[in-house]
Amino acid sequence: QDFFDNKLTPFLRHTGPALSPFNAWLLLKGLETLELRVSRQCDSALAVAKHLSECGKIAGVCYPGLSSHPQHDLAMRQMTAGGTIVTIDLPGGKASAFAFLNALSTIDISNNLGDTKTLATHPATTTHQRLSAEDRASLGIGDGTLRISVGLEHIDDLKEDLVLGMRDSLIR
Repeated sequence: QDFFDNKLTPFLRHTGPALSPFNAWLLLKGLETLELRVSRQCDSALAVAKHLSECGKIAGVCYPGLSSHPQHDLAMRQMTAGGTIVTIDLPGGKASAFAFLNALSTIDISNNLGDTKTLATHPATTTHQRLSAEDRASLGIGDGTLRISVGLEHIDDLKEDLVLGMRDSLIR
């Protein structure tokens, strides 16, 4: 009884090794539509990548679903789609990237990706901030690099937001 009361119960209470029934139910409900959601997000990510690569104002667009991606053939052999993340490089570095992010209205800024809503992040100041500029550069992350995790919004809304972001930022 002492082990249960003084060791096991506090451990379980503070570490949460088991889901509550409600959270387990939510996960199961979400799994029912996961394939549909991810498929739609991948289709939209490809459309976003194509749109950005054709606009002429982006220094680079990196998306495995584009034939311009260096590992496109490998990705298409291993994956059914190019994924939900589009990486872009903006001319003008950090100032341009921040102006672009701040001009967005539909797309939210976040430092974690993978939601059902479209999110964008600046890896040099969030996920990879602890790395030196040289280490970030070796990974292909510059001061103008942004990652966009494409969600379930209508593709026309996303394209419009990205156009506004380009128009209102330092990318001219």
